[in-house]
Amino acid sequence: MTSATDEATETAALLFNHVCAPLSGLDMEMIRSVPPGGNWQDIPKETVAKSARLKQISNSGGRTTYYGRMRSDAPAYTVNTYFNRPGNGTFIHPEQDRLISLREAARLQSFSDGYRFLGSFSSKLKQIGNAVPPILGNEVGKLVKKGRAIDLFCGAGGLSEGLEMAGHKVVLASDFNGSMCRTYERNHRHTQTVEADLGDDQETALLLEETENVLKGRTLKTLAGGPPCQGFSTAGKWNSADSRNALVFRMIHLVDELRPENIVIENVPGIRWMAKGEIMARIKSRLEKLGYYCSVHLLRAEEYGVPQRRRRVFIVASECSESISPPEGVLSHCRTGKTRSEMKTDPTKPPPVNVSEAIGDLPPIPSGGGEEECNYVPLTPLSDYQRYVRGQLTLDGFIAKRLISDTVE
Repeated sequence: MTSATDEATETAALLFNHVCAPLSGLDMEMIRSVPPGGNWQDIPKETVAKSARLKQISNSGGRTTYYGRMRSDAPAYTVNTYFNRPGNGTFIHPEQDRLISLREAARLQSFSDGYRFLGSFSSKLKQIGNAVPPILGNEVGKLVKKGRAIDLFCGAGGLSEGLEMAGHKVVLASDFNGSMCRTYERNHRHTQTVEADLGDDQETALLLEETENVLKGRTLKTLAGGPPCQGFSTAGKWNSADSRNALVFRMIHLVDELRPENIVIENVPGIRWMAKGEIMARIKSRLEKLGYYCSVHLLRAEEYGVPQRRRRVFIVASECSESISPPEGVLSHCRTGKTRSEMKTDPTKPPPVNVSEAIGDLPPIPSGGGEEECNYVPLTPLSDYQRYVRGQLTLDGFIAKRLISDTVE
């Protein structure tokens, strides 16, 4: 069995997907005015006057993450699917006048360097931005008993990667997007990958048939998946007519058909309060009627070693355990103080992994430049996190070293 970490070791001299989106002349003028930790508020008025979007943000008081430049000494803000645009988040490189590359975003999501993303540039943005950070998937995977697992709505495979790190064997994965499936297949060659739209009854039936062929009567320990979250996102209003919102209930239908011992459902924090909490209540009610005990956890990714302030909800259900406690975060969480530049952490725990530790070794590239495959020549001595994503250190080894170094300090 070849994992993405093995791939990283085998291709130690190579770097994949180190490519960033181009910027217009006006965008370049904007980002050059933004210091590390800064945002649209740092852009001069004469530049703001040239942009309709900036004028709108300036007049209405937009989010402080817009047109943000990362800080080297802090975890990144959430990496979404729009890190090809400076105005959609904090995606400006901390030192270079450009946006972060695909590989840099993948590292901030805790993918190993051997994990290669295939397809168009726009598809890769979605593959990386929508993924479950593998380190986070590993923590959730350790909550349930190891065994055969299936990953629905698998995307590029971040959750699968995490489950396998935790000792599960993912025997089948499915997604409706062909590019996602090709990336998944490239990085999980031992897993049966099925391109299927679970919103379609016929394709769902074919997926169930394929699942039965793969399982051959053997027990399915875990059914996992991250149903599309657009309808639950805090970025937009709830739309009860959006067919994507029904996919989480299609997943529960498959729970009824397959009867796994455990279920893991990943989604955005907004799922907890959409429709005044009705959606979450319905999910839990349906699973409980099927005989499962449900636990709901909001996890902060930086507490587990992900160099990113990402928040995600995991619904963990089991036939056996009445209550499943959340995984313990061993690193400090990170929150903004009275000002955006003030980052507060827990002094009793080691600090979270920062942006410099995650991407500071990568070669400089120009705006709109980079290569899909290039020689890897680190700029600086590797941090422990960089050694981890290069396949030179295990995750347990990385965490252990961080705990020890913090104790020594």
